[in-house]
Amino acid sequence: MKTRTRIATALASLAATTTYAQSSATVFGVMDVSARSVTTGGTTVRQLAPDGMFNSRLGFKTEEDLGSGYKAGAWLEAALNPDNGTINATGKFWHRRSTVSLYGPFGEVRVGRDLDATFWNLTLFDPFGTVGVGSGFNLQSNLGSGAATLIRADNAISYYLPRLGGFDGQLEVAPGEGVPGNGYRAARFGYQQGALNVAVAYGVTKTATLDDFKVANGGVSYDFGFATAMLMANVSRYGEKKLINLEVGFYAPVGQVGQVRASYQRANASGAGTDANDARQIAVGYIHYLSKRTALYTTYSSISNDGAAAFAVSTPPVAVAGKSSKGYEFGIKHSF
Repeated sequence: MKTRTRIATALASLAATTTYAQSSATVFGVMDVSARSVTTGGTTVRQLAPDGMFNSRLGFKTEEDLGSGYKAGAWLEAALNPDNGTINATGKFWHRRSTVSLYGPFGEVRVGRDLDATFWNLTLFDPFGTVGVGSGFNLQSNLGSGAATLIRADNAISYYLPRLGGFDGQLEVAPGEGVPGNGYRAARFGYQQGALNVAVAYGVTKTATLDDFKVANGGVSYDFGFATAMLMANVSRYGEKKLINLEVGFYAPVGQVGQVRASYQRANASGAGTDANDARQIAVGYIHYLSKRTALYTTYSSISNDGAAAFAVSTPPVAVAGKSSKGYEFGIKHSF
């Protein structure tokens, strides 16, 4: 009789656990391919290229309700090249993201490979979302520091503050595990309410030298209804070298199914004999939405390099010091 009671109690306990520990799993992705032509230093390359409007990807995410306001989750996301069927050439299968998270009233603790805190402002306040030939990231540099943290950080531990009255924030530490250019620590704080969005961030990356690679940036955007305007400033430092990027841009709806977007950015280099190595980029594009998930797009971008600056709208062809780079693309994006 006691044995039956113990079994019944165990089954009741299991049933109760199943009731609140609900979980979900989602498969998602983006396929983006464009016909692209880029001319740099007198050399032109025409190709079918990925990632003109959005980065192509395949992802899996899970979430489990732990009860009492707590949840756990995991996120795996691979970068794809749909033009030739391969994964991203970096050698990391889950190149875009591989994280595990714990959520609660305190916010979120996230561990693994992910976008880093100082990159968020670069993409949020760029009309092109740092993708395609018009990407504002085209004029960014690690100044020869070897820092591998301009976009993502490996082995990262991040704490995301709960959103309170429009305020949010992120604290991030990546120990580097003995790899120069991977050790990283940063913080980001923002405010988003109604039409206004503003944020600032600061990060430091340990290098193989005594000098750290440092990044400070901030951005602001405002939705006027007829258009959303944005401004972004980014300052990178490594030893005596400094690079200041200033970008202004906007995107605006065209009818019910279109969007035009444009940006202008200037990169001003200084220190250690780099004062003449400045560059400017202008980009303009149009998106035509066939549905919420499918869109056609076109973008044109041009970069002017001064001195030994060697920025390009895309590669190939390789960038050439002091030579201009320009390109255009026509593509289609489908998300699922």
